[in-house]
Amino acid sequence: MLNYSVKLDSVKDLIELKKIANKFNINGKINQNGFHGDLRSVFSNLFYLPLDEAVLEIDDYRDSQVNYISEAIGRLSA
Repeated sequence: MLNYSVKLDSVKDLIELKKIANKFNINGKINQNGFHGDLRSVFSNLFYLPLDEAVLEIDDYRDSQVNYISEAIGRLSA
């Protein structure tokens, strides 16, 4: 399981996160203070913005993609 600390302030950030998930075909959750959202869902996560101290838990990925995923999510880091 990969864990990343991110800051999601806008719809643009949620759309970027969904694009990353689709590009690398990954699944996971967004967690912050009792909120648990799906990594790929833009609309259900929209109601909980801003997610200032969110943690992404990615559990479905290929080992060869870890560096690419880390680089892509680095733009959303907290």
